[in-house]
Amino acid sequence: MSGKRVAVAGGGAAGVMAALSAATAGCEVVLFEAMPSPGRKLLVTGGGRCNLTTTASTVDIMQAFGRHGRFAAPALDFYGTAEIRNFFAAAGVPTVSEADGSVFPESQRAGDILRVLQETAEAAGVTILCNRKISGVELSADGRVIGVSPGKGVVRCEALVLATGGCSYPALGSDGSGWRVARQLGVAVVRPTPSLVPLVVAEEWPTTLSGIVLPRARLRLEARRASRTGVEGALLFTHRGISGPVTLAVSGEVAERLETSGGSVVLRLSIDASRGVDSWLQLFESWQRQWPQRLCRNLLSGEVTRRVAEVLCQTAGVAEAVVGQAGRSRLRELAELCANAPLTVTATEGWARAIITRGGIDRRELDPQSLAVRRVSGLFCAGECVDIDGPCGGYNLTWAFASGALAGHAAAAYLAKEAASAKP
Repeated sequence: MSGKRVAVAGGGAAGVMAALSAATAGCEVVLFEAMPSPGRKLLVTGGGRCNLTTTASTVDIMQAFGRHGRFAAPALDFYGTAEIRNFFAAAGVPTVSEADGSVFPESQRAGDILRVLQETAEAAGVTILCNRKISGVELSADGRVIGVSPGKGVVRCEALVLATGGCSYPALGSDGSGWRVARQLGVAVVRPTPSLVPLVVAEEWPTTLSGIVLPRARLRLEARRASRTGVEGALLFTHRGISGPVTLAVSGEVAERLETSGGSVVLRLSIDASRGVDSWLQLFESWQRQWPQRLCRNLLSGEVTRRVAEVLCQTAGVAEAVVGQAGRSRLRELAELCANAPLTVTATEGWARAIITRGGIDRRELDPQSLAVRRVSGLFCAGECVDIDGPCGGYNLTWAFASGALAGHAAAAYLAKEAASAKP
């Protein structure tokens, strides 16, 4: 179909959905994937089960994206969670939801999601070319997309959807190549940082608890304009610091602050989100009245894992003390550790451990109604390469599918409009 070819760079969730959307609208579509096969990152999401979306409402999804929420609204309205689930159900892959709202394929196999995407796209006429990375874009004299460079030579196209992902999981093909292409075209890119990533801390005591989980922890960023309540959830101690859902939830903002400050970032940890310093002190004082001859660490192990109790008591200087003889200052120090322990974050564990990227193509460069790049006619963006990121729980894949569907549809509409205007 001469004059109506859409090229898509990137064979992940956003790229394949963009290609399918454009093909369904009647365009010739060719998808370029840098890796030997498409969707490799999709196969590892959700621990290999693929948390493909969420049961949250559109309003709640927008709130989860925080500063990005309003920008994401048109894509979510165009292709939301119901459309995502219906698409896979119609292709023979029904989905199920869990108590936290996470949605998985009923089969619990990420491979089923990728198979449906690829087979449906190919059935719609999409040509998928692997081991082909887009390294440049050809523009006409008046600044319109007229071709792409996937290695040697130039392949003609009249529209391009950049869906090349970010930098997370580089072994699976995410290398920031889409941003290099965008910069070549004068498109602004917000400096990328890892998000949903474990954090490295300076304190030694957390690393001695590697492998232990605090099921009801709270983490709070100690910084100006940061949330005073923080985030509640499960926290996992690691050999380098902390991970787990509550850590991942704050990691994007922490990574961003590390990047801009060039120093460290302080978090405050509560080992039990339901208790503050005064609550812990009242508990310790009740122990002094009831069991003055019992060791502090033994009493505390009734509230938290024994190893956590031992490490906190040792850090507070009451490892061998009976509670009746522990001074108030030591017990206050223990209470502070239980409810407000400082954790000095010095680094993230980097791109190899990051689930998603924060940063990317500046949202101000894009029309949110179409995800078209304002300054380059025929260029559209979708997925992780755009500066938008959300929490765990299917939010980021929801954005990938929604933005891919919108960008592919908008690319097709752009070509239809161009064709109509070219007719005598």
